[in-house]
Amino acid sequence: MQQPCKINHVHRDTELESIMLLPEGEGPFPAVLLFHEYTGLNEVTVNHAKRIAADGYAVLAADFYGISNRPANIDEARSTHRIYRNDRQLMRERAKACLAVLQDQAEVDPERIFVLGFSFGGGAALELARTGEKLKGAVSVYGYLDTSHPVAAGDIECPLLAVHVNNDPVVPEEHLLMFKQEMNAAEVIYDLIQLDNAHHGFANPKDAGFDAVLAEEMWNTLSSWLKDNK
Repeated sequence: MQQPCKINHVHRDTELESIMLLPEGEGPFPAVLLFHEYTGLNEVTVNHAKRIAADGYAVLAADFYGISNRPANIDEARSTHRIYRNDRQLMRERAKACLAVLQDQAEVDPERIFVLGFSFGGGAALELARTGEKLKGAVSVYGYLDTSHPVAAGDIECPLLAVHVNNDPVVPEEHLLMFKQEMNAAEVIYDLIQLDNAHHGFANPKDAGFDAVLAEEMWNTLSSWLKDNK
C-alpha cells in the first residue's frame, strides 16, 4: 500500500479534508468511497481504509463534516451528525460531492466504484445509492436504514449489502422493516445479513460493543462481496 495523502475539497462553503489510499501496483484501480461513523474521520476510519486498500482498492476515506467541524467529543459528534441525519437531501449532496472527488482521481477506474459506510456512514452510503449514482455496489454496516425519500423501481442501479444488528437501539426494528419494504417494492437487488448477539459498533475497536471475531467475519464477507460484484 502506498502512503496516504490528503485531498482538500469544498462543498457548500465547507472545507473538507479527505484521505486517499492507494494499493501497490499500477492503476486504474477499482475503488471504495468510505464514510465514517458519527464520530467523524478518525484513526478507526483510516485503519478501515488501509485494510481495504491492502485488498487492491483505491480508497477515499471521506471527510463528511469538514475540517472546522470535526467533533472533539461525543456530545459534539451527536450534534454534528444530526445535521445530516435530519436532512437526508443534504446528506445525499455531501455524499455525491465526495464521490465526485474520488471519480476525478487519475488512479481510479470511475466505472468500478463502491461505497461503504459504518453506522452514520452506512446511512450515507445507502442514501448515495438511492440517488441513482452509477456505483458497482453500496454497503452499510450497522448503518441507518430509514430514509425520508424512499426509492421507486429503477432508482437504485447497483446491488446493496446491509449488515444489520438485531435489537439495535440505534437502528430499530421498524427501520429494518421500512428498508425491506422499500427495497422489495422497488425491486432492488440486495443482500441483508442480520446478526444476533452483536452490538452496534461491533467492527469499531474503540467502541464498547467491539467484537473481534464478528468484525473479522464481517471483513471476510465484505471482501468476498466486493470481489463478486466488481
